[in-house]
Amino acid sequence: MLHNEARKLLIEAWNKTHNAKEVAECFGVNTSTVYRLEKRMRETGSVETRTSLRGRKPSLSQKDIQNIDCLIQQQPDITINEIIDTLQLHVSDETVRKTILKLGYVYKKKSLHASEQERPRCTAKTEKLGAAYTGERRKQFS
Repeated sequence: MLHNEARKLLIEAWNKTHNAKEVAECFGVNTSTVYRLEKRMRETGSVETRTSLRGRKPSLSQKDIQNIDCLIQQQPDITINEIIDTLQLHVSDETVRKTILKLGYVYKKKSLHASEQERPRCTAKTEKLGAAYTGERRKQFS
């Protein structure tokens, strides 16, 4: 990969000679590199490396993240799967979970106090009752 300074010198040499083979030999690159950089110079006006276009693109847009934040503020006890269904997101639940954590939310599971718990003395009755635990998402303060 050529550094930005070498790219500028290559274009200057191209502008003086218009001989791609000679310029390529001088800089130790392929002739197609000379043509590609010359084309980029014509189209964009710059031959510098484009570092902003590298890497994996985020799967959630900024608007999606804002919608998730608003939804959690309206419904603090919403689950990740309900968020995905409500906003019709085409991402995994892990992606949404990581986004929620980046927004500063934590999931606090509400445990039932002794007076709120329904504990039958018989194990057969225990299977019939479903423990209804609820939780909320709250902003984590550091």
